[in-house]
Amino acid sequence: GKNENNLITQLTFDKSASIGLKDLNVTDEATFFTGTNAFGRSLIGAVTGDYGNADLGPLTPSGACKEDGCTGGNGTDPGRKNNLPICPNPSTNDNIYVTLAGGGLFVVDVMSTPMKIVGEYTGSEVNGAGCAGVQVDDTMYVDSGVSAGGAGANQSTFTVYSFDDTAYSSGSQPDAHLVFKDATNTNTIGNSNGNTTENLSGQIPGFTTRRDSHGAAATADGSFVHFVDRIQNVVETFDVKTDSRNTYSLTESGACSARAVTDYNATYNNDPAPDLMDITPDGKYFAIAFRGPAPVTVGHGAQGSCPGVGIVEISDDGSSGRLVDVLRTTNTVSDLKSSVKPDGGLFFDGDERSDVHGTIVVYK
Repeated sequence: GKNENNLITQLTFDKSASIGLKDLNVTDEATFFTGTNAFGRSLIGAVTGDYGNADLGPLTPSGACKEDGCTGGNGTDPGRKNNLPICPNPSTNDNIYVTLAGGGLFVVDVMSTPMKIVGEYTGSEVNGAGCAGVQVDDTMYVDSGVSAGGAGANQSTFTVYSFDDTAYSSGSQPDAHLVFKDATNTNTIGNSNGNTTENLSGQIPGFTTRRDSHGAAATADGSFVHFVDRIQNVVETFDVKTDSRNTYSLTESGACSARAVTDYNATYNNDPAPDLMDITPDGKYFAIAFRGPAPVTVGHGAQGSCPGVGIVEISDDGSSGRLVDVLRTTNTVSDLKSSVKPDGGLFFDGDERSDVHGTIVVYK
């Protein structure tokens, strides 16, 4: 609940509204914390409802297995091999687009109790390991990238889909519209249109050919959507009316190398490794999370040289941009630190451990 100043005054977890993305059994009751936070403010929370009313079974509304290999399905596995949720992306029409690790996508109506799957896509219809979801008017854009786990080290994926977000309320499921799929994508996490099952080129700039679509944001006027490539250090932009694509570089300006970690390999110190992003209130800039030399997650595809927040000036009526600066973050660790060498990356034994994964622009 919120008060008249739009401040959150109560948070309640409703067990009855829960939905399982596979066949689930609840082993521990839901809990919440009491006391105060780091700023001395009281923590709020409550639990209500009953898991007996939730949808924790193995089947979707169509009778298919939520995840491959379930008991009682309609006989055909949907190519959803691992339903570990990656990112839940909410829409203004009260849907959540839940990307799945092993391929496939669920669109969930959050206003029903329990929450209800209103869109169910197979691994071949929507390839796996996507994260970004960005809405323009009534169209939701979702991407597919590489797996965060070890298997992702040999994957290469840059794919973008779009969906008519209004269709689900009428009980129909729109097709997943393919906006873009890179021809070099590996045949992994649901893709079968590539020419190879693995890409062994690692992640070092200048050597790697791997791709990894990740964060995304729309321009203020909704004319273009921008998707970052975490390995190639580029941004792909798409015209929302025509799907036409433009590419711009995050290394061309040299802003990352100017802010690079000083004890990083100087030969490769222009490596932003962009992650999640947001747009500034004036619509002139994107703020993009840049990963660090010792990545905490997705080590095989997220090692970067200038951890912090990259500031990209939007240009060409929204179809392009240029990295103009990096707000460097730092988290140096000199005691008890260990050297790191992520899969396919560079050896690093310096002190910097900052590793920014996401940015949110707060409007005041």
